[in-house]
Amino acid sequence: MEVCKTDMQTIIKYLGDAAKMYDTLPGRCNARRAWSIRFLIRKLNKKLKLSQTIKINSDEKK
Repeated sequence: MEVCKTDMQTIIKYLGDAAKMYDTLPGRCNARRAWSIRFLIRKLNKKLKLSQTIKINSDEKK
């Protein structure tokens, strides 16, 4: 399944909003959940940047 850049950016935005929401809720479980979401956001951003770099490099070779 192919996911486009704008879809990935939308997912990252929604996950960021969810992390902010969990930060406002009391409890250690919610803090860990917010940390996990932020970790996932970092991974998705890294994959997004890597795919953009690969695409740019492949376009330059043509």
